[in-house]
Amino acid sequence: MKHFLTLILALFIVSAFAQNNDQNESSDNEKTSTERTKEDSDIRTLSQNGHNGGFFGLTFKTGQFNKETIVSMGFRTGWIVSRTMGIGFEAHGLVPTAKFSNISPNADVVTLGGYGGMFLEPILFSNQAFHVTFPIAGGGGWFGYLEDWENSANSGSLIDQDTYWYFEPGIALEINVSKNFRLAFGGSQRYTQEMELMNTPTSAFNGRSYYMTMKFGKF
Repeated sequence: MKHFLTLILALFIVSAFAQNNDQNESSDNEKTSTERTKEDSDIRTLSQNGHNGGFFGLTFKTGQFNKETIVSMGFRTGWIVSRTMGIGFEAHGLVPTAKFSNISPNADVVTLGGYGGMFLEPILFSNQAFHVTFPIAGGGGWFGYLEDWENSANSGSLIDQDTYWYFEPGIALEINVSKNFRLAFGGSQRYTQEMELMNTPTSAFNGRSYYMTMKFGKF
């Protein structure tokens, strides 16, 4: 009987010790969790405490190439962070309207090509009906000369081509037409890698452009 009571007392002591240890560990875990929550709250991110949205836009652009007017059409799509910064991708394709008679000795040629990459767009006073943005884009592209399909038996034949990178900062006035639709009118200055095309200045694609963008999305 004495041994049995001793065993019961020992089990009681062990149980009490284990319970007290579990409580201490639980308290430590709660403290650790609280500390982690505090540490996490100290981390600041782009999307924290701000409004985020996105958009898809259609862009129509005009500029100069080798002293001729060129027109391009394209799109922009991106994420809007806290109504102060747009981040996304863009792509543009040249409309083959510019013609040249001094490139190839055998036929007139038309321009064809496209370019695209990423952009950053700081936004000032986004909630105002009229506000300003500062898009900065960069990437790569392809440019080529094709024989004019209207005046050549070999219409569509590729005469010359080259690839290049570009960097294009700009400024735009943006109008909040409605909650989910905006219009932007802007200008930009394009800088490109020196292009190697026959009878064409290496900086022919550098220069100012003017554009209009229609944006649809959550702003």
